[in-house]
Amino acid sequence: MSTEQVLPPQAPPVPEHGQYGTFLKNKGINSIALGKDADSVEMLELEVKDLVSVCKLLKESQETKFDILVLLTSLELKRGYQAIYSLHSTESKQSLRIKVTLSKENPTVPTVSHIWSTANWYEREAYDMMGIVFEGHPNLKRLLNPENWEGFPLRKDYIPPTDALNGPHPLKETELAEKTLTKSTDA
Repeated sequence: MSTEQVLPPQAPPVPEHGQYGTFLKNKGINSIALGKDADSVEMLELEVKDLVSVCKLLKESQETKFDILVLLTSLELKRGYQAIYSLHSTESKQSLRIKVTLSKENPTVPTVSHIWSTANWYEREAYDMMGIVFEGHPNLKRLLNPENWEGFPLRKDYIPPTDALNGPHPLKETELAEKTLTKSTDA
C-alpha cells in the first residue's frame, strides 16, 4: 500500500478581472472575467441587458476610448449562440473582447450599429449566417445569401438545400471514380 495521500482534483482557477472588468465593476456593471486570449487580450462576458450601455461607456469614457469595433462574430455553443465583439482603442493601443451568450430559443441582442458604424454589416452577416437577431438594426436583412434563403448556414443543425447550385454531383461516386482512375490505353 502506498503512503501517498490521494488529493481530489482541483477546479481550474477562476480568472480575475483585468483592467476593463475592474473599470466596469467600479461603474456598477457586472461582468464575468474570462481571462486573456492567446493575444493577451482581456475577455469579458456580459448580460444582454448591459451590452449597449457598456459599449457606449467603453467608447465614450476618457479612461477607455474604444473607438473601433474591429470585428463582430458569432458562434454556436451547446447552451446557445454567442456574439463576440472585438474592440480597439487607437489612442491607448489596447483591445478588449466582449462576449454575450444568447438562448437558442430567442437569439436576440440589441444592435450597437449606432455606436460603431462598422457593426452594421457585421450584424447583418451574423444574422444571415447564424440567425442572431439584432434588435433596432436599421436594415437587418441577409447580406451574403438571397433574401428568400431558408435557414442559417453556420448553425450545426443546418441542412443545405438541393438546387441547381447545391445539388448532388451529376456523376455518381462510382462513375466518377471509374472515369478518373481508369488508365488510358492510348500511349
